[in-house]
Amino acid sequence: MFRVALLSRWHVHSHSPDERYVKELLKQPDCAVTCVWDRDEAVAREWGEQYGVPYFTDPEAVLSRDDVDGVLVTSTATEHREILIAAAEHKKHIFTEKVLSFTLEDALAIRDAVRRNGVKFCISFNRLAVKQLAYAKKLVEEGTIGDPVYFRCMCGHDQGFRDLLPDYWYDPDVCGGGAMIDLGFNSAYLARYIMGEVRSVSSAFSNAVLQKQVEDTASCSVIFQNGAMGLIEASFVSPLLSVFELTLYGTKGAYYARFGGDDVAELRLAGEKNRLLDIEALPDTLSSPVKTWINACVNGASDKDYGIDAAIDLVKFMIAAYRSDQQGGVRVTLEAPC
Repeated sequence: MFRVALLSRWHVHSHSPDERYVKELLKQPDCAVTCVWDRDEAVAREWGEQYGVPYFTDPEAVLSRDDVDGVLVTSTATEHREILIAAAEHKKHIFTEKVLSFTLEDALAIRDAVRRNGVKFCISFNRLAVKQLAYAKKLVEEGTIGDPVYFRCMCGHDQGFRDLLPDYWYDPDVCGGGAMIDLGFNSAYLARYIMGEVRSVSSAFSNAVLQKQVEDTASCSVIFQNGAMGLIEASFVSPLLSVFELTLYGTKGAYYARFGGDDVAELRLAGEKNRLLDIEALPDTLSSPVKTWINACVNGASDKDYGIDAAIDLVKFMIAAYRSDQQGGVRVTLEAPC
């Protein structure tokens, strides 16, 4: 039995009716929630009663339990350093919601604790498990579209328009930013997975629609280490419920994919007509982050694609992206590998 503690019900993905990570966890064989923790006693009590398990407001009381093999963390990123390092020091495997941290110092401290204690770590890069999005990597690796030239990915929803996000979602001290760090993060880790590491970024953010403290629309022009260019975009004010679009251009063709309701995968090679692809027939991609984490913890499988180094790369990107916007869009080079 793989036994998991739920730590913090801050993130919207831990709220009912979403609860996506714990729902997926409990669908897997021999997995169970054994206790929950939140700083707010009322929240912790309600959460514990929901799952019929003990609840706590002291993290040490959870992490010291023998019936906890791993922790599923949905706290604010400002708490990640404290929570994740403590979990690692107690030899508990870690699954966490994005982003890992707001500073490179915190990210490296977490990495050191994970490595020092030999625990498995996975972050919620959920879009890597979407067939038509991840298929772009195969097209690059096999040379189907030639050398990659340009990458574009847009992630947006209408929850800002519909006032469905909690007030704290617009607090830069709590969330680190707005649309880019929340939604653009998904586009950024897909870019890294498909195109490799980003070399530099130039950003333009706007809060003109919602007029909150953080950006509701964001655009990052990037240059990858391989010399290709790209555009990473995000919006809280898309007129659609959810939109996720990926376009990849190469020297021999182009690929377009859409996820979220009306799913599409379309390939066009030089000299040929557009081909709509059967998404179900596309090769299987990575397992979801939750399944990968469980397999890594229980069977010793790799956690690399969702691992600590990938998480740190995205911290570097976000730091550079926000620094660029603060400096009027000047191009910022990402921190060198650590």
